[in-house]
Amino acid sequence: MKTLKAIMAIGLSLTTSSFADDLKAKALKIDSLYKAGLVAMHQGNEKEARSAFKSVLKLQPGHGHARYQLTQLPATVAKVKLQKREALFASTLIKEINFNKATLSEALEALNLFASQATDDKFTPNFVIQDPGGKLEEKTITLKMTNVPLSNILHYVTELTGTKVRYDAHATVVRPAAQ
Repeated sequence: MKTLKAIMAIGLSLTTSSFADDLKAKALKIDSLYKAGLVAMHQGNEKEARSAFKSVLKLQPGHGHARYQLTQLPATVAKVKLQKREALFASTLIKEINFNKATLSEALEALNLFASQATDDKFTPNFVIQDPGGKLEEKTITLKMTNVPLSNILHYVTELTGTKVRYDAHATVVRPAAQ
């Protein structure tokens, strides 16, 4: 009888241990998938992030953090993409500009061209002037700079013309600062 109890105790112990190992492995997989989803989301990879968070929810339907991240995913990815777009302005070095009483439209058109050339056609700011009142038509720019990031040039252009910039997914909107 003692032998039978000992065998049953060992069997129960092994079963419990195996069950605990399975739970631990599942928890590690959930944690790994969740972290992979966060990384993908913060890199702007919506499809990969969505897949990871959904996998977490398949394994643990009540995972509140994964559920929350799924609701925030589109906005977060859009924000990341805009940040990457803004970073391109800082990393695009323009060798030389020389604006002498150029209109805002002419300056922005030239900056589009210079940015495209500086990045071997991989990045174009796609400037759009949003000026329903026609206040910016008479604004001119005189500016000479060499080896300056596009973001700095744009900063000076907006200061000289009384404008501000809004970065959109596929365009860079320039409008009067008063708007």
